[in-house]
Amino acid sequence: MNTATQNSPSRTETLKARKTHLSGLLKLMGSRWGKNTAIQSLTANAIKAELSLIDQQLKHRS
Repeated sequence: MNTATQNSPSRTETLKARKTHLSGLLKLMGSRWGKNTAIQSLTANAIKAELSLIDQQLKHRS
């Protein structure tokens, strides 16, 4: 039987950490990329969609 360790983060903490990480990536992308290619735009849109999903999950949990 698997038991949860006491040091493992909660799902809410994991979502918040992921949101912070993805937000940082978006800021980094915006500051480093001058002219966007199609792949860069798709990547940014995918990150924004993931952030939106995380926001919904966090709202549902609170």
